[in-house]
Amino acid sequence: MRFTVSLAALIAVLTAVSAAHLLSAGDVDELHPQSTAPVATPVHASTMDRASAANEIGSGAEERNRQLAIAIERALVSRDVQYRETAFNFVLPELLRADPNRVIAMVARQEPGETRDALRDEVARQWITKHRDAAIEWMNSLEAADRRASATIAMRTLAAIEPAQAIAVADQFDIGRDDGSLEHMVQIWAAEKPDEAMRWIEGQPTGEPHTEQLRARIAHSR
Repeated sequence: MRFTVSLAALIAVLTAVSAAHLLSAGDVDELHPQSTAPVATPVHASTMDRASAANEIGSGAEERNRQLAIAIERALVSRDVQYRETAFNFVLPELLRADPNRVIAMVARQEPGETRDALRDEVARQWITKHRDAAIEWMNSLEAADRRASATIAMRTLAAIEPAQAIAVADQFDIGRDDGSLEHMVQIWAAEKPDEAMRWIEGQPTGEPHTEQLRARIAHSR
């Protein structure tokens, strides 16, 4: 399959970024070579060398993250679906790991519309599985419509891997009960992993309407 120019450009960026990262690591090793006969170095010079190395590494990481963000933003405005998918699947996870604040700022910069919604949903989908508390804090900072949409994506993502956490997110953001999607999710959970679902519901307080709804669903599935 022939790559489009835009996809090839993205891969080139990723390759360059990875190479820069490896070179930075190599530079650090060169600053501290192994030797059987170490040469005495004044304390102040050694400290300055370490500070200089740290600054260089920090600058390299900053530029790397900037390039990753540029690749994502270019993919967002591209008509190439494969280009966007590549950016979302490979570049976005790395930037979320290395510099989540840059991702937050990127979402905030987008104009309302399909592009913004796509980025917001993808960030919610990926971040909730990697750093739940940070993702929830970010979702809470959004406007009401964005908050509800991102929380819904987060709930559905967790439903497939951590149903108990999905329920917690649903209750925290007050979603999933008005349309029955939460009860449906719990019913599927109880059908596929009945013992796990039962252990969870047995640990929940009794007498609360929300809990009893889910308890009834689990009992019905069993």
